[in-house]
Amino acid sequence: MEREQLSNSSCRCPHNAFSPAVFREAERTLGRRSFLIGAAAAGAAMLLPGRSAAEAGVTVLRAARLFNGRTMQTPGVLLISGDRIVSLRESDAGSGASVVDLGDTTIMPGLIDCHTHIADFVVPSYYMTMMFPKFRAADNVPEATIYSVRNAQAVLRNGFTTIRDVGGGAGIDLAIRDAINNGAIVGPRVFAAGQALSITGGHGDSNDVPGWVEEDPSVRMGAVSYGPYGFRELVRQNVKLHTDLIKILATGGVLSYGDVWDIPQFNLDEVQAVVEESTKFRRKVAAHAHGDEGIAIAVEGGVHSVEHGTGVSEKTLQNMEQRGTYLVPTIWALDSILQPGNPNHVPPTGVAKAQYAAELRNAGMQRAIASSVRIAYGTDAGVFPHKQNNKDFALMVGLGMHPIDVLRSATSNAAELIGVSDRGMLEPGKLADVVVFDGDPSRDVALLEREPAAVFTGGQRVDLTRLAS
Repeated sequence: MEREQLSNSSCRCPHNAFSPAVFREAERTLGRRSFLIGAAAAGAAMLLPGRSAAEAGVTVLRAARLFNGRTMQTPGVLLISGDRIVSLRESDAGSGASVVDLGDTTIMPGLIDCHTHIADFVVPSYYMTMMFPKFRAADNVPEATIYSVRNAQAVLRNGFTTIRDVGGGAGIDLAIRDAINNGAIVGPRVFAAGQALSITGGHGDSNDVPGWVEEDPSVRMGAVSYGPYGFRELVRQNVKLHTDLIKILATGGVLSYGDVWDIPQFNLDEVQAVVEESTKFRRKVAAHAHGDEGIAIAVEGGVHSVEHGTGVSEKTLQNMEQRGTYLVPTIWALDSILQPGNPNHVPPTGVAKAQYAAELRNAGMQRAIASSVRIAYGTDAGVFPHKQNNKDFALMVGLGMHPIDVLRSATSNAAELIGVSDRGMLEPGKLADVVVFDGDPSRDVALLEREPAAVFTGGQRVDLTRLAS
């Protein structure tokens, strides 16, 4: 009887007097925390008095299932108002809300790629650009920036509404981040690292450029220094440019010339200096690292994530578990180098390194999966065409990860790694960054390699046909 009286006499619209009875029932049904968050978000979207929920722009997404970032739910219902999620209950929508029936699909948080390189290369000669795949290099910064917009849109088209860009030259990653945030262009939300930090002669240095060639250091992928104080200064230079995180190149690299890919390059005191200085400025530190010796130094130095992690040992994984260090594997990046015919134009030295690395990678990844180390999805998009940044899902399952854990790696785990609480989960109050895939990816993760049925950023549906691929 009380429920019937509530539905007949108590209006939920903001122009009526506050109803303690309605509040108590909603609080009891949804739980105190989620209801308060959802109510605040909905209230912010309905500032004008006298507006109903439908008039305020509530949209109901209805699907066969919903993955909330942790678990799968059936059926799937999500209520969006403005740029926020307000509820996961259709009964909260009101009779006039707009309903989008998505059929046999799965509603998910917008995907997050924690390791990308969207900025194109800037090389000194137009003729050198011909060494790269089409639209991957330019001989000037403006042209490279335009191509980089294509790269960003390609990953959004795959359903990635947030990316972490972990090393780009010329400030292109920062410019694209700001242009997207300002609404000038369409793209994923970008967390940009600026130039990665490298030792002299290391993975980020220009080891193939003769000393007599004048080079603009601002367009290089790496910023070079040495010693704890030198790297503290580079952290400050990146912070000055408003980077969102700091990336260090702790070991050699597969695609760099003249260095050994799996030995340490940063000393422990240098890693510790970067982490201390970055933490002071509230930035997290990501460490490119191949080979267990270099990974171990980076972890001991306090980095927040190990990128690639090729050949990581049981002992190092135990230290990562204790410290809460994330692993960001990049499986397709290595496999793409070894494709028949070398379609990505990788130099012979890089192919040779990749062949050796492949012998160690799978065993280390399987050890990591068997451990309790948190894994966040990352791809190294840029080593291969950006439209292929959805290939790691199936590869991770092939190495032993459960599909539901792979979904978590690209949603809730990834959000925790990059340090944001407003996405990665479908909960009241979170950003309405949402992706919808046909079928059930928790049963067939390969479905994530297909174009999404729908993508929403900030509550707005993205026209995928207008995006570069």
